[in-house]
Amino acid sequence: MNTDSKTDRESEMEAICAEALRVVNAVGYPAATQQMSDGREEIYARVVRKIHARTEPNHKKRQLFRHVCAACIALLIVSTTAYTTYRLGFRSGNRVAMQNPVEVAAPYGAVVRITLPDGSSATLNGGSRLTYPTRFEGDRQVQLSGEGFFDVVKDETAFTVNATHISARVLGTRFGFKAYGDDPYTVLTLEEGRIKAILTDDNADEGVVLDAAQQLILNNETKEIRRQTVDAQEYVAWKDGILVFRDLTLGEIAAVLKRRFDVDIRIASGRIKDESYVARFMYHENIEQILDKLSYRRSWKYARYDNVIEITEK
Repeated sequence: MNTDSKTDRESEMEAICAEALRVVNAVGYPAATQQMSDGREEIYARVVRKIHARTEPNHKKRQLFRHVCAACIALLIVSTTAYTTYRLGFRSGNRVAMQNPVEVAAPYGAVVRITLPDGSSATLNGGSRLTYPTRFEGDRQVQLSGEGFFDVVKDETAFTVNATHISARVLGTRFGFKAYGDDPYTVLTLEEGRIKAILTDDNADEGVVLDAAQQLILNNETKEIRRQTVDAQEYVAWKDGILVFRDLTLGEIAAVLKRRFDVDIRIASGRIKDESYVARFMYHENIEQILDKLSYRRSWKYARYDNVIEITEK
């Protein structure tokens, strides 16, 4: 390969990788430049063979080549992000002996799916952590910090998700559990089945029973409990990349966007921070598109500086 053709190839690859990074960031995954660098050579070679076997004119081949190659690299990055997170968590929890608990962490900007030892599944939102044994013996117990969605296989033994302020006990059901350490509220949202919510200091025989489409909100400071009927799918849509804000303040939305996009959002005004919003955003919308829509006809504007977003009054 002569120097000119090598330079052309490198330029082509840089353009492809830039497009792939744009796609990855658009769906909410963190920048993964190193993963892109590691995988692009092999993907490049495979796509070259596929594209040049087709009969389209050269200019169409070139356009198709870029789109297909970018999509392949983006898919590799997304898959590798989730898998690497799972393996790192598994190894760190399994370092000493098989009896030791497994710990899986989902970094900001990622959603991680796990299959538990009994076949149940857990989906972790960004900034969350789940600890569980390599094998369930007796009651099925896991520990959650952050937000998770659980699809529990039905069994005679109870399945319990423990968080700092509350535990959720079920036999088999689907539910969302939001228990971030820095949030003022712990929220349980039941999609189907039944669930018993038990405060940490309460007797296990006590607790609040939820039926399908019900939600429990615990004030972590006052221990006040509120139960309400909701559209459960709205509150667990994050697992599918969809964000639904129903009467959330901009401050609460900023916390969600921080975990989704791995950015630091700073709001200069308390008045702006307390404004309420109702909105819905799909998985392909990036943070700039979301903020553009939220700020439309509002009294604030935003500016982004690398990984920091500053919101100020107009």
